[in-house]
Amino acid sequence: MKGTWTVFVKELRSYVHSPVAYVMAFVFLILCGYFFQDAMNFLNRYTTDYPMRYQQAQQMRRDPPPPPNVDIVVIRRTYSVMAFLLTFIMPILTMRLYSEEYRNGTIELLFTSPVTPGQTLAGKFLASFALYAGILVLTLNFVVFAYLYAEEGVRPDTGLILSCYLGLLFLGASFISVGVFASALTENQIVAAVVSFSVLLMFLVIGAAADYVGNYSAAEFLRYLAVNGHADSFLRGVISLRDIVYYITFIGFMLLLTNRVLESRRWRL
Repeated sequence: MKGTWTVFVKELRSYVHSPVAYVMAFVFLILCGYFFQDAMNFLNRYTTDYPMRYQQAQQMRRDPPPPPNVDIVVIRRTYSVMAFLLTFIMPILTMRLYSEEYRNGTIELLFTSPVTPGQTLAGKFLASFALYAGILVLTLNFVVFAYLYAEEGVRPDTGLILSCYLGLLFLGASFISVGVFASALTENQIVAAVVSFSVLLMFLVIGAAADYVGNYSAAEFLRYLAVNGHADSFLRGVISLRDIVYYITFIGFMLLLTNRVLESRRWRL
């Protein structure tokens, strides 16, 4: 634990002194804020026009339109965008974790130190996750604004918000594990980012590929592998043990692969 804590503090300090972390956090928050404002504006317009829409539906004997719902229009839409943006943010935040060690030649010192590769891996992973969690905390202002500006009786559901944040934490941790793995493969940070993005993109679109598979069991297996499918459950307010087990297994598997890569490099030194 002492070795993990040492690496954790070192990596967290590196993030704090790196402009990349601040730039990525700024871009992420700006984009999330834009889509949140857009969703709030749409909700305001829809709320204003709803009486007229309802009256027209009654006159034309059609089903009435769904009432304004801040959970669907604002919360789900905003946090779905946040989940999508992580595909681009995480590879950049994690690309330097091992690639920089390779490039600077400090990986040999790391391998010969009393800290084991597993402890190093855990420290780097937890540091990246702590940074990501800190960025997520800054998005709580969206929740505050949603509560302040939503009318009484139609304010966001607290359970849905907690479920969204839990899903984003699991999703972010999964993406970080992929980024750490990609960084352990090469000394080039750009290559690490591209590899990480490619792997994440594959896991995101694999669910869509299931629609073109004729075999039912194979299609269901592909849908289970899709990362976004499990995140969608959390964004709908559904916390399922099946999805939690998936994310824990996914993270553990990627970290295990990374540890194998590190052990292989260690023996070649």
